[in-house]
Amino acid sequence: MSITILLNVLLGLFLTWSFLSLSSMQIQEWIAARLKWRSRMLEKTLGRMLTDFTLVDQFYNHPLIRSLYTGKNNDNKPSYIPAGQFSQAMIDILSATGTEASLIQQQLYKLYSEAQSLPKKKRIDARWRLSLMLGMIRKALVSETGEEACTEILDTVKNDLLTMGKDIPRFQGSVDSLFDTIRVQKQQINDALVKLSFKADVSEDETITRIRTGVTALSITHPQLKQTLYAILNSMPQSISQKENELELVRKNIEEWFNNAMNRLTGWYKRRCLISTLIVGILLASIVNVDSINLINRLWREPDLRIAILSKIENILTQENTTSIGFGQLFAIQQQFSEINLPVGWVGSPISPTSEQATNLPVTCKLFPLQENEIYGILISGECYPIINSPQVTDLTGWLIKLAGILISGVAASPGASFWFDLLKKIINVRLSGVNPSEIKTNAIASNLG
Repeated sequence: MSITILLNVLLGLFLTWSFLSLSSMQIQEWIAARLKWRSRMLEKTLGRMLTDFTLVDQFYNHPLIRSLYTGKNNDNKPSYIPAGQFSQAMIDILSATGTEASLIQQQLYKLYSEAQSLPKKKRIDARWRLSLMLGMIRKALVSETGEEACTEILDTVKNDLLTMGKDIPRFQGSVDSLFDTIRVQKQQINDALVKLSFKADVSEDETITRIRTGVTALSITHPQLKQTLYAILNSMPQSISQKENELELVRKNIEEWFNNAMNRLTGWYKRRCLISTLIVGILLASIVNVDSINLINRLWREPDLRIAILSKIENILTQENTTSIGFGQLFAIQQQFSEINLPVGWVGSPISPTSEQATNLPVTCKLFPLQENEIYGILISGECYPIINSPQVTDLTGWLIKLAGILISGVAASPGASFWFDLLKKIINVRLSGVNPSEIKTNAIASNLG
């Protein structure tokens, strides 16, 4: 067995897998973008972190996060959120939590979700009204015009809620329950804050005090979050230097909490992409008929095919100084290999059934050819399209081998095109350390002519 031939076969095999992998990755990325995998998975992860969909809605409607929305009408949720913006949004939410405006806001988000069960006309009306109320509440939360202006906004929202309850009878019970829940939670929060005021470790930073108040309030409204948020606050200043930068320490703890969750999300997303790329790769290999076993056999038996591939790939990969190749470079390589007749595909060039062979018998197109003048193919619009790179229909063993070859190709597509091109470069480097057989043949011919 010649090592040079083996390396050339591997070059052709890895090259084919690289193109299959590139195509599979592009299809997978299109599916991921179409189905909005990144943004949806990010939202699910934030839901696990915050433990409540109302808090997730409140987070996504924060101005810092709304600025990350994309799309024609800014209706596409972000697929990526910087850790700094997450921590700042959370600090703002925690600073306002426990106020009457925040409690009303959380209940409005719940009502907004409940509106989904209303008839279409009522649902549209209810959600439009609730959106206006949420906008007014957000204004109250960020307003710096004083307590009197905030109270006026809250009174307007309460009156609108009572009116909506009368206009939509199915909402009346939910509206009444909303006010009862707010009253009970407000009393519980006030009692908890009284206990908090007796603690000795009161911060001199006003923002830290508001955050502690917010965490205490969240322990009432969202007890699931209590342990996580207490851990963030309890890892507070241990030295004088840290005491002077309490807010920065809190921000750092929140960002670390977020980054840990994003690391888990990255692993989750990669596993999903790997599985989807594998499935797409198998389907694509089946459609294009990329049979690795047949490809190996053809490359081993046909030196012209090996030389054609080698002459192209050496000119391209030996010019690169890096071990990774981008998509643009891969497309350029693909164009240079468009003239190579790789043994892929199911159907060959059409043959006219009226043409005659050496036997002077008319050519016929059959799926089950039995005679010499019958071609294994499909008759379409008066032309015979021969079936290539495929065993006969009745050859069960051949089809099992082909299935194995297609599965191998599909599995090979999942690691990614860059992986195979890295291997191609390494094989090229190994191969270039030896002598190219075609060069030996060329030199021999030249010496004879000389």
